[in-house]
Parts: sequence; structure tokens; C-alpha cells
Amino acid sequence: MFPLHPHDPPSVGPYRLRARLGEDAYARVYLGTADGRDPVAVKVVRPEYATDPGFRSAFSRQVGAAQGLPGRHVCSIREADVGGAVPWAAVSRPLGPALTDLVREHGPLPADALHPLAQALAQGLADLHAAGLVHGSLWPDGVLMASRSALLADPGLEWAASDAGQRAPHPAFAAPEGGASPATDVFSWAATLCYAAGGVEGPAGLARVPLQLRGLVDTCLKLDPRLRPSAVDLVRMLGGPTEPPAWPPRLRSVIDAVADRQRNALTSPSDTTDTGERKRPGRGRLLALGAGALTLIVLGSVGAVIAYDRLGDSSGTNDPGPDGASALITDAGCLDSMAYPAPDAPLSPDVSIADPVFSADGDVLATASSEGLSIWDWREGEEIARPTDSVSVGSRVSPVFSPFGCTVVIPEVVEPEGRDDSIILAHGYDLAAGTDTELLGPQDGPDEQGRWMSRPLNVQAFGFSPDGRRLAVTLDSRLGAEANTHVVDTETGEAGEPMLSRLQYTTTFVDDDHFATNTGEEIAIWDADTGEKVREIRGSTDTSLVVDVAGSRLAYLDDDRIVLADISDGREITSFTRDEFETDDSPTLLDLIIDPERNVVHANWLVSTGDAAWNHRSYAWDIETGEDLWAAAEDPVRYSRLALHPDGEVLAATTAADSRLVLLDPETFELIATLH
Repeated sequence: MFPLHPHDPPSVGPYRLRARLGEDAYARVYLGTADGRDPVAVKVVRPEYATDPGFRSAFSRQVGAAQGLPGRHVCSIREADVGGAVPWAAVSRPLGPALTDLVREHGPLPADALHPLAQALAQGLADLHAAGLVHGSLWPDGVLMASRSALLADPGLEWAASDAGQRAPHPAFAAPEGGASPATDVFSWAATLCYAAGGVEGPAGLARVPLQLRGLVDTCLKLDPRLRPSAVDLVRMLGGPTEPPAWPPRLRSVIDAVADRQRNALTSPSDTTDTGERKRPGRGRLLALGAGALTLIVLGSVGAVIAYDRLGDSSGTNDPGPDGASALITDAGCLDSMAYPAPDAPLSPDVSIADPVFSADGDVLATASSEGLSIWDWREGEEIARPTDSVSVGSRVSPVFSPFGCTVVIPEVVEPEGRDDSIILAHGYDLAAGTDTELLGPQDGPDEQGRWMSRPLNVQAFGFSPDGRRLAVTLDSRLGAEANTHVVDTETGEAGEPMLSRLQYTTTFVDDDHFATNTGEEIAIWDADTGEKVREIRGSTDTSLVVDVAGSRLAYLDDDRIVLADISDGREITSFTRDEFETDDSPTLLDLIIDPERNVVHANWLVSTGDAAWNHRSYAWDIETGEDLWAAAEDPVRYSRLALHPDGEVLAATTAADSRLVLLDPETFELIATLH
């Protein structure tokens, strides 16, 4: 999405134009609004077609046939002028990104999003065909990803350009027999799903379509149109007609973030000054600058919240970047390609497990122990890889997975040459590609002989940006050190300038361009490019800090309260207090997690029970009601560390009594399975 060009019209019919959405086969497309009406995509016919009688006739027929079309999965024509000097049509425009933008910016959709997409688009085509219409130009840019489901962006108006003697609007997605018919629509449906699954144009992505859909998609790509099922058949075979399943939470958060920005733009003040000069774009949602001009730049961006963004190509290799640096992440799924072999022997029965964390795709679970970093296929209940045996266990720094691909960054124990003491450095392992990267942070590393010329610093924290393009690494501080944090470009491996001088105990991104730190007294939000502090929140009395990017919230400890605050202004939303604070001796907060799927805050304290004995107290507060769901559970498992599955499917935990690795029911907190 782009700002309006000075030569673009300010309005068309009753619609004020807010931004340029792009172009299709015959028209320039704008985001438009009118008082009291929902937003629309205003398609203004380009001059070369506006003067073509054949096109005008075809366009008039297409618009007339599609007006009044029912259906929840096809954007309807709201208004049109087909007889004016420049024909135009206003089509309903639900908020959210186009499928093309989503895949271009973040790579192929996760597997669990493909069935809802397939079902929605099939129902859209079935509605068109039942009305005696064909689409004729289905392709990913013509698919809108709204919060609840996907829709065809229009009822096939682009085919008017082909009626005027042009070739198929989007050849890579067109059926080989040409023309426009229900069978060609079905072919284009399949090619569009291949693109969503594989990120390449046309049917070439078929191999990335999940097995449960691949046979059906392959049938729809048959060269003989008589062998393809109808759209009604597709709907039936996909379990409809019915409302498609909801998007997985990771994808929903991306779509909702784009929709929110679009909504802000549509309700913002004028996009121009009184003199007609356009405002300059601002930077970052947190800065709350001139919403009108700012959001025009970011309207169509799907980088606000990312669970599976892609960097580099899809080959599964880390290509060298400038100065020999290389990408930290490839986009293969954890179970699609595991470059590390299975361990030679299982973990010792008595080894203690720590720090569970799920991969972004939810397929694998990483844990730390004295025997190394373990990667688990938790559904099968087996350890499938052990990339290193030197992960730091029991430190305050926990492993972190990248928001896409299968890279895990861990605190790794290193014994520097010529030094008696070991240090803890950040180390990234791309489990799919089999590559690893030592992340020194903003300090000079060892020389060619492996000797450190100055005292090495331990890593204090690290965290990925939601879009996966950045990794912040924070070190311990020492007297005379100028800065202890830098931000790494994960695509090139290059590190930015060092920033932040005070000791920070937590570093976590709050959006793609800003990260938060906690000193134990102050939470600060920083510009990831410049290191400029853009906001601070006073009141923290502990180093814990967690962020719910999708909900724009953060949580921290303030004396005897867990505070949930709004990221944008630091305003307290709500807080939760433990009754046991009055009686517990020396409580220590071990775990703090926001569960956006169930709108719950989890917290776990370690408390003294006397005679050098300790106990764990767990809580799960419903954010809306304040109820402690853990206390209401019948037989919850006491844990020391907890990990949320990204889709809310399960909880992974290490038990408080004996540090076993277990799976818990996310609703009842009861034991489902023991992995070790």
C-alpha cells in the first residue's frame, strides 16, 4: 500500500481516496471511504481501457452481473459508474492484508492455515458459480486475508480486460486450456493454494501442500478440465458448506495487526496539511506520531507481528552475506528438515530438565540439561537431536526460538583459551540447515589463536523481533564499558552499533522496531535502530518482563503485584496480587508468561518453607475476571518452568519436585504425558 501520488484524484464518486492499494490488469486500485460506510477498494479504469469500447462493454457486463451477488467469501460491488468518462467500481474491502503481501513478506503460510484458506476460497467460487458467474482471474493478490476468514477480493472484474482481447490476467495461475469457466477457476484455486503453501507462483509449490490436501489440489491441476472437481465438490470434500476454521493464533495476530493499522488510517485526521503538502511519514507505532500519514506507509505491511517471517531463499542454506557474515535463519520447518542426527544415547534417567520452549511452528520442543540442548518431537515423545552438550543450565537466560524457521538461540558455556573460568555466550543453531553462529554481542572476541585480550562478558539476554529480522543481544556490564547491547540483522548476520550502557537483565522486542529492557527498577523501550529511549515505565521491582506483542501488553512485578500494562503508553491495565505474600518467606518470581490464546497470565514463585526447604506456588489469572484458574483446577501439576504451545495446543513444563519434562492440559493443568 502506498501514499497517494500528487496526480491521483482526491475522490471518486462519493468516496474519498485514502491510499493507493496497487494495480490490477485494467485499473488502479485505491482504498476509499465515505461517511457512514465501510471501506471499499475503488477500481478506477486506466486511460488505455477507458477509451476502448470493447473493454467498456465487457466491464459493464461484468459489473452488472455481479451486483447484488450474495456470499460471505466474495467481496461485493457497492457502487459503480460504468458510463462515465472514466469507469470505476467500488468493491467492499475488509481490513487485512492480501495473500500476496502476506507470503511475500513472511513466507508460506503455516500448514494449519491452509485448510481454512482452501475452504473459504472454494465456498467463494461455489457462490459465484451458483449465480451463473465465473471469476476468471483468481490469483493470490486477489485474495484478502481478513480476521475471520479469507475472501475473493472481487467477483472477477479483471476478466473484462481479457474480453477486450488481452491475454489471461495472471498466466502463472491460469488453466492451460485458457478462457474463463468453472473448471479454470478450480485450477486457479489449486494454483493459489500451492502459492500459499510454497511461496512460488503457480502449481510449483504443490510439494509443500500438506499431505491431507495435496491429493485434492493435485486433482484440481489436471490438464483435462473434465477431470477436475467442481467448486461445489471442493466445498463438500473440505467439510462444508460451513464456516471455515479460525486462523491459527500466530497468523491471526499478523492479520489483526494489519487491520488495526488500516482502521487507524481510516479514522485518522486529514492526511494533508492546509496547504496541501503531505505529511512526512513517522516511525513506529509506539511513537504515536501523526497517524494519518504514518499509517499510509504501514497500512499494507504485514510485518507488525510475526510468527513465521521468512528471510533468505527457501533452499535451506545460510548464504554468506557481506564480510562473510551469514543469515541466522532459513525457512524450513523443524520437522521438514532436521540437520542434526538423533543422539547416540537417551538422556540419563536422573538428569534434570530445564527451560522448555516450543518452536514457532509448534512441532518441536527444546530443553536444556547438564547433557546438552535436547530437541524433542513432543507428539511422538522422543528426543530427535542434541546439537550441543554445553548449554548453560540454571542461568537466568533461557533458549529462544526464531519466529519462523527453526533457529534456536541458547546460552552456551564456553571455556576461553588461556583462561581458568568459563563464560556464557549466545549461540544460534539453525536446526534445519545444520549451521551455527556464535553471537558475541558488543565485545571483541578472541584473536586468531583463540585468546581473549580483555575479560569476556557473559550474555544477559537476547530476543528476536516479531518479524524475525532482528536479534538483540545484551551482555553483562563492566566498569568502563561504553555499551552492552547490539542488534543483529538476521538476514546478513551483521551487527548494528553498540547501544545502552546500564546493566539490563531482560531484552525483549515489543514490535519490529522497538525492544524493551528491565533493570529491576525501570522498564525502558528503545528504538532498535538508534538506541534512543522512547518510553520508560517506573515501578518494576524485579528483572522479570514478558511481552504479548499481539495484544500490545507487557507484564512485570511491582512489589507484591503482577502488573499488566499497555505497551504504547505504559498505562496499567490490571494487576494481580498473591494472598500468600503476607505469609510467604522470601518469595522469588521464577516464571511469568502471558497466554494470548486464553487471555491468561501465568506466574510461578519459589518460596521458603523453612529448614532450607522450598516450595513452588503457581497461578493462572484470567485477565478479564481476575480468577486464579490454577487454584480452581482439580489436580494441577506443580511446575518450576512452563512453556506455551504457539497454537495453545498443550503446555510443556518441568516438574517442581524432580525436574521431569511433562505435557499438561492447557485448560485443566493436568498431566497428559511424561517425556522424560
